[in-house]
Amino acid sequence: MRTLEGIARMCLSGLVLATVCVWVQGPAEAQPPPRDVGLVTALSGEVIYWSQAEAQGRAEPFMKVRIGDRFEVGKDSSVQIVFFQVSRQELWRGPASFKVGETQGEALGGTTKGPEVTVLPSGTGQGIQRVPTLLRRAGLSRVGAMQVRGTPGARAEEAAPPGEAALSQEERAEIEAARETYKAMRQKAQAGDLTPELFLLGILSEYEQYGEMEALLREALSRHPGNDVLKDLAGWVQSQRAKSR
Repeated sequence: MRTLEGIARMCLSGLVLATVCVWVQGPAEAQPPPRDVGLVTALSGEVIYWSQAEAQGRAEPFMKVRIGDRFEVGKDSSVQIVFFQVSRQELWRGPASFKVGETQGEALGGTTKGPEVTVLPSGTGQGIQRVPTLLRRAGLSRVGAMQVRGTPGARAEEAAPPGEAALSQEERAEIEAARETYKAMRQKAQAGDLTPELFLLGILSEYEQYGEMEALLREALSRHPGNDVLKDLAGWVQSQRAKSR
């Protein structure tokens, strides 16, 4: 009888332990993926990235980066990242290893030299943060997912040029301010740096200003004629402009 009671107690203890383990593991498994904190705005040579949730792979232009991502930059290679929250631009030249934090990268391993840092104008990060949404809408996004906002056309207060959504006074003011920021960034940036164009494209795409986006992409392609993402994006913008007419 005592033996049966002992077995019963052991079974009950095992059941309780299993229940506790499931309860403890449940919240961890339900945790959301790491937050998007930046965008790769320039890439050259061999750059590898990996994270806890993803297998090792090659970094790609215009891919989003998340907290905890790790990068391995090969010799004679480089990667440039803009952090959304603080409009901080980092250019890491190889050989180097670093981990992505919320507002900056952290050197790892034997990396002794940090990135070349540029503090971009206020609000630049928010404009560039809209680029992944634009790429997803165009079917060009390869990393992560972003939610598209509602159609801006319903907010219109006056007639718009053919192929473009109409704008309110506040929206026109935001775009004009973005144009001025773009001009200032373009004057300081290297000729091959697309960060100024990405910033303005992000703002213009929010309000479906396809005509100006088309002109801006032509300018970007004049400096990067072999960039397939820019080519595909330009084709998509042209098609969207045609549909809006």
